[in-house]
Amino acid sequence: MHKKYLLLFAVLLGITTSALAQQTNKQFVLSNTEIIPIHSKITGRNHELVVVYPSSYKTNPDKKYPVLYYLDAYWDTPLLVSTYGNLIYDNLVPEFIMVGLSYPSSAEYGKERRIDYTFTSVDEKSGKAHLFLEFIQKEVAPLIEGQYRGATTDRVIAGNSLGGLLTLTAAYQAPDFFSGFIALSPAVEWDKQALVALDNNYAKQHKALNGRMFISYGTTEYPAFRDPIIDFQKQLVARKYQGLELLNYAMEGLDHTGIKGDGYVRGLIWIWKPQKPAGPSGLERDMTATK
Repeated sequence: MHKKYLLLFAVLLGITTSALAQQTNKQFVLSNTEIIPIHSKITGRNHELVVVYPSSYKTNPDKKYPVLYYLDAYWDTPLLVSTYGNLIYDNLVPEFIMVGLSYPSSAEYGKERRIDYTFTSVDEKSGKAHLFLEFIQKEVAPLIEGQYRGATTDRVIAGNSLGGLLTLTAAYQAPDFFSGFIALSPAVEWDKQALVALDNNYAKQHKALNGRMFISYGTTEYPAFRDPIIDFQKQLVARKYQGLELLNYAMEGLDHTGIKGDGYVRGLIWIWKPQKPAGPSGLERDMTATK
């Protein structure tokens, strides 16, 4: 074959291969999701909300849904979307909107979450949890409840590690705002166990701590991190707070981030137990429908 035609054939082959690749190499996209940028006047920084809608959202335009506010959305959204779908199929939880607290993709997540998720300051880059909780209460929730049909009751907050620390902090510092708390491997050890001191001071003036609460840890986590969680679980049991429905949970053989899968399943089931829908699971419906 003439060199000119060989060159033309090679160019055409390259174009065809490139076009084919563009046609077939699609990205996997999570449906029923939306990213909402939001600048906070309270924190003075840019944030993002990852909103995950229930499947009936578009077909029920007048329905309001309870809301799960979950932390570290830049990491945990795929896990929670999958977990939610599984629990809905098994008919273990009601439909709810999920609002993930996130930051722009250019942000350094480790630094941002350290600022927002800790309620005591060990340096200039920590200790702003009170502002972040205010951001959720006064800027995020009004937006979700005013424009996206979030209910004004049955709000739940959930997080892992420092996110778990913020979740438990919210039980004390925003007790009438949230009704459910899912704390997975919470960083109780933060700042010489400042959370323990927070509970001690709270208990001096209060006999009640309202809400359903789930606290978990992995049995193979680093002992210096794990053991304060265990002690804090025992401390809460001993308090016998009025209005607190507490489930402590240990995940055998799991470490710090591996606990998220089982933790969110167990935590969501516990938190939503009073609102569990009546009727059979999806599997039972599917199997009986084929008989």
